[in-house]
Amino acid sequence: MRKVIEKITGVAEHAAHKVAHVAHKIKKVVGLEPRYEFIDEAPTTWSFATTTEDSWRMLQKAFNEARESIYIEQFLFFPDTIGQQFIELLIKKARAGVHVKIIVDSVGSFPLGRSMYLEKMEEAGIKIKFFNWMLPFSKNSKKLWYFRNHRRLFIIDRSVLLTGGTCIGSQMTEWRETQIQLEGPAVQQAVKVFDQTWKKVYKKRTLNLGIQYKSGIDGFSYITQAPLPSERHVYYRLIDAIRSAKKRVWLTTPYFLPDNRLERVLVLAAKRKVDVRILTPKETNHILVNTGSHTYYDHLLQRGVKIFNYLPCMLHSKTAVIDDEWAMVGTMNLDNISLRYNFESALIISNSLCVSELAEHFEYDLRKSEEITLAEWRERPLLHKIKEAIVWPIRKFL
Repeated sequence: MRKVIEKITGVAEHAAHKVAHVAHKIKKVVGLEPRYEFIDEAPTTWSFATTTEDSWRMLQKAFNEARESIYIEQFLFFPDTIGQQFIELLIKKARAGVHVKIIVDSVGSFPLGRSMYLEKMEEAGIKIKFFNWMLPFSKNSKKLWYFRNHRRLFIIDRSVLLTGGTCIGSQMTEWRETQIQLEGPAVQQAVKVFDQTWKKVYKKRTLNLGIQYKSGIDGFSYITQAPLPSERHVYYRLIDAIRSAKKRVWLTTPYFLPDNRLERVLVLAAKRKVDVRILTPKETNHILVNTGSHTYYDHLLQRGVKIFNYLPCMLHSKTAVIDDEWAMVGTMNLDNISLRYNFESALIISNSLCVSELAEHFEYDLRKSEEITLAEWRERPLLHKIKEAIVWPIRKFL
């Protein structure tokens, strides 16, 4: 029965993908597809932070160096000990004449919207908007509260961008993270995305906030996705890259609950003798999601997909390395909520030096991880199997 249901679901998803693909082509033909090309190419420079603490220090340094503007799009911004440090710094910069604009998700950053710091920030001249309030009839409440803005984007003086999985909150202390700071043509892509999102935050129709660009000479492109099938650009770019993989598919994700298509392309890649490896934390900060993730292991391990559990701490990186010419650093988890319902973003990278650097990160993390074998997995305690059976019917909503 399970196979029949999954087959029917797979056929429906494939049909939806085809429709979205055709719609995308029609838009291009009639000139409705947004295409911003950046002719003035300049060499791109980048650097990485690989822990939350390093990411926060990188952000604070960038904020301190801001002279004109600081733009922030953030899923989770808590006014706790860490958040207060950022709030005080942003207030200081705003009072010094720096233009500060912030978009935060109303659910992920709910405590900020109810804190005493919000008024102080606005008094200092900081402009802040909350995405998709769950309160009925509020000016920016959408039809579905399930649609969350899961992006993390920081733009300094419209010339430097930082993005990755970094949130602002004390609970993320000592996590393994990946954040990239970049200067180059892709920054202007991010600026256009932020400007468009800022204008549409309080409008009812925001499901078309997915944009993709062609990579510049240096091989970096900032793209976004939205819940509409035709706007899932990050997801489709990842799927296409896996389909064309010849050597390796190395994915790092804190939450692994793939939809049918992603699961299928991973299995097909493994059948082509591509080295398919999934790196996830041994224990996540969401127990239900952790259990749901385990329901996929047996099927994938049987078909040659290798799964590793990161041991030292919570792993929150969201990266992909495919062959030697393609990589991704972004906000999208490999779970159904991120793949289907969230507003997400990513840097798509074809710069071989940057791809190589991310591959080194992956290899370093593997040395601190344990591989799960099929034989060992099938010997897990009965209680674990019972929990997985209970969660299995709802895993597509996690």
